[in-house]
Amino acid sequence: MARTVDTDVVVILIGKFQHLMTLCADLKIYVAFGTGKSFHYININAIYEKLGSEKALALPVFHSFTGCDTTSSFFGRGKKSACEAWNCYPQVTRAFTYMALHPYTELDTYNENFKLLERFTVILYDKNCDFDSVNEARKELFCHKSKSMEKLPPTQDALLQHSKRASYQAGVWCTSEHSQQHAPNPEGWGWTLDGTSWVPACIEHNICRVQGMY
Repeated sequence: MARTVDTDVVVILIGKFQHLMTLCADLKIYVAFGTGKSFHYININAIYEKLGSEKALALPVFHSFTGCDTTSSFFGRGKKSACEAWNCYPQVTRAFTYMALHPYTELDTYNENFKLLERFTVILYDKNCDFDSVNEARKELFCHKSKSMEKLPPTQDALLQHSKRASYQAGVWCTSEHSQQHAPNPEGWGWTLDGTSWVPACIEHNICRVQGMY
């Protein structure tokens, strides 16, 4: 039994469930979640069986990429929309699982995993859009479908910085079973040091750098 009010803990337990099963084959995990009238019990075994081993492993990366305490969410797109996009584009699971199995995966615009994340982001904003590039999707949605700026996906540069932050956070979660974690310096992972605080790196050359992110 685990007791928490933090969704991240539930996500981590689901993501690490397969590993924990190798340590205890008869493992059963329940989470006492929430407080007051919202208090309830969550059966981790049942969720794992419903998702399947691959999606369960991928869940922490999905959660980090679509928004958590340390990474921004996509403007106007909550977890329900993100889950629908995942169902529409199951190919992105390859990127999520790779990043879960290879903590602190480095990304750039030519990386296959980033291309999968980029296509997933396009679908998140318009499942009928045929473009793989968020920049092309922005142009299409704005010029031909009259979408407002608030309803456009982020630019590719902004998405890359977001993806790096998501990879860093997922790396912390996916190594949570280690007694001593060795996380890399956040610099270069979508963060920059401002005095004594780490803040998200901005894309200074792009005036729409945060468009599509919240």
